[in-house]
Amino acid sequence: MKNQWVNTLRSGDNVSSYFGVFDLNIGTTKTGAKFLKIRLGDRTGTVEGRVWDSALAEDLYQTLALGDIVIVQGTVTEFNGLQVNLDTCIKVEKEHVELNDFRPCTEKDIAVMLDDFTELLAKVTTPPLKGLLEIIFDTDFLTKFSTATAAKTIHHAYGGGLLEHTLEVMHYCCQVCEIQGEGINRDLLLTGAALHDIGKLWEYNQEGLSFNKTEEGKLLGGHVILGYDFVRKKIGLVKGFPKKLALHLSHLILSHHGQKEWGAVEEPHTLEAVALHYADLLSARV
Repeated sequence: MKNQWVNTLRSGDNVSSYFGVFDLNIGTTKTGAKFLKIRLGDRTGTVEGRVWDSALAEDLYQTLALGDIVIVQGTVTEFNGLQVNLDTCIKVEKEHVELNDFRPCTEKDIAVMLDDFTELLAKVTTPPLKGLLEIIFDTDFLTKFSTATAAKTIHHAYGGGLLEHTLEVMHYCCQVCEIQGEGINRDLLLTGAALHDIGKLWEYNQEGLSFNKTEEGKLLGGHVILGYDFVRKKIGLVKGFPKKLALHLSHLILSHHGQKEWGAVEEPHTLEAVALHYADLLSARV
C-alpha cells in the first residue's frame, strides 16, 4: 500500500514507497560517470529522482519504461528543488497497486458515484434497452468504467472522470425529461447518455499514467466510432432488439458532439440527440 505522497516530501525525509515513472534519462557527471534522471510521481505531483550508481543507473534505463510503477528507497535532498537520491528502485506489477494513486483522480467518491449510476440505469425499463444495459454494465465492466478517464486534457481528464462526466450528462438528461414530459423518449435518452462516451475506454490508454491515445483511438476515428461499434455488437446479443430503436440509439452516439467539425459523424436530427448533445456540452464546459 502506498504510504508516502509527493506533496508531503521534505528535505531530509527517508523515502520508502511506490511511485509512477513519468520520465527517464541518462546523464553524465563531470567525471564521466553515468547516472539516471528519473521523474517519479503520484496523484499529488512529481519529483526528480537520481540514481548515482552507474551500473544500476544503466540497468534501470534499459529495463524501466514510462508508465511503470516502482517501489523506491532513498533520501530527499534539495538541489534546485527537491530531489530523491535513490538507493533502490524496483519495478512492480500494476495489479499489486491502486492505479489511481499514481495519476490524477476524481475528488469524488467513486463508490458513491457508482451507486448513483446504477440507480439511474435502473430507471430504464424499456425491455430491449434495459437488457442492453445489463449485458454491458456487468461487474467487471463497471470496475473498468469507474476508473477510466474521459479525456487526456480537455475535460474530466483524470481517473474516474468518465464515470463522473457520464453521471453529469445523465442527470442533465433527467432534467430535460422532466420538462419535456412525454414529448421525449426518456429511456432512449438515458441509455444514450450512459453509452455516449463508452468508446473512451479504448480511445485512451486507461492502464497508463498519462492517458495517451491508443492506436485504435488514433486510427479508427476516436471514441465516437469505437463506441458505436461496441454498442452495435452488444445490441446483437439482445434477442429481438427493434431495428428502429437500434437506429435511434446509434444516432445518439454518432451525433453527440453536435457538429461535424467537433467530431460528430452526423449532426443531431432527433429531439433526444439534441438533448444529449447539449447535456454533454454542459458537462464538459460548466
